[in-house]
Amino acid sequence: MSLSSLIKTSLTNLNSHKLRTILTMLGIIIGISSVVTILSIGHGLKLEVLKTTEGTTANKINIYFTPDNTFADLDLLEPFNNSDINNIKKLDGVQNVEPSNESFGGLSFAMESISYFDKNTMSILDTFDKDKQLSIENGVNFSEYEPNKNVIVLDKRTATELFGNPKEAIGRGVQLGGGNFEVIGTLVEQDAFSIGSGYSYISKEAQVTMMKEQSIQSLDVFFLPDADKEIIFEDVKRELNNSHPETQGEYVLQDPADITKAFEKIINGLTSFIAAVTAISLFVGGIGVMNIMYVTVTERKREIGIRRAIGARQRTILFQFLFEAIIVTGIAGLIGILCGYGFAKIAGTLLPFTPVLSVGSFAGATLTSITVGIIFGIVPAMKAAKLDPIEAIYH
Repeated sequence: MSLSSLIKTSLTNLNSHKLRTILTMLGIIIGISSVVTILSIGHGLKLEVLKTTEGTTANKINIYFTPDNTFADLDLLEPFNNSDINNIKKLDGVQNVEPSNESFGGLSFAMESISYFDKNTMSILDTFDKDKQLSIENGVNFSEYEPNKNVIVLDKRTATELFGNPKEAIGRGVQLGGGNFEVIGTLVEQDAFSIGSGYSYISKEAQVTMMKEQSIQSLDVFFLPDADKEIIFEDVKRELNNSHPETQGEYVLQDPADITKAFEKIINGLTSFIAAVTAISLFVGGIGVMNIMYVTVTERKREIGIRRAIGARQRTILFQFLFEAIIVTGIAGLIGILCGYGFAKIAGTLLPFTPVLSVGSFAGATLTSITVGIIFGIVPAMKAAKLDPIEAIYH
């Protein structure tokens, strides 16, 4: 029997038991749609992290100092100073050098104490640049002020804790890092899972001024696109060692891109784990397919016996029943992919990023559904192929 005849016969047999076929598909549809939803959300989160960090990690390294004495005070050691910044800027391949805040995955931030008279609260402080889109609820954005002005945009929680009503914060002065900052705006309340939620912002110029008044803990070195970061680091390290020969310790390279990769690895691991747990429903669906195929073989014993008696080979019977299982799981898999994509889009309306169904996820889900059909359909198909024709006819 030709391949087209096998497929046509399998479709005809499945069509004669529509309700049974649909119910068998349900387990596979639920399993595949669950996995696709999780994978789409995970892939969308990974792309959002990459999008957020690509501008801050490109052509940039962070250099910090680790003293030989772990209990040493870095403020007393002074492993970096403003002269270092000017000297490093003169090195080949170096584009710019800045004192850096603590960073994680290229998202620069620092926990700072902000006070208004006797009220005080901690806030995550970040620097504003033109690529950031701030959702202002009260007041104005940084574009209304000179870059070097000491102005700040507070997140809603911080503004509420200091002033009660965020509207009352506008125009008031708060103390931050030993300086006075005018509140020019407050942000709308963001979802707790939003990237950058709970941040207050100052201008980059104001941040540099603050850093100058404090001891420099690390340096951000920006290099030209065609420069080798390893060579840049060795040159910078040599320059710093020459400038601070009495300092006992080591200058260490931290590449923000490496931390971003660590983020990706964590997201991929969590996504794979959750998808694997969700895929248990696929196993349950596969058992359902095997059960129905056993029932089908039992019901069609006489048909199998007659076909074997008139010359049908065991291989033909095997392929026919195997194809029926594959068609059931294959169609269910495609429906599951569509449902999973739809569920991911619905979830995207509640998330701060857009879930994305990758080509790999689509191909993997399709291949998985077909594989389930083969694994759970092969045993019933082999049983049908090995039936004795005479016993099957008189069954």
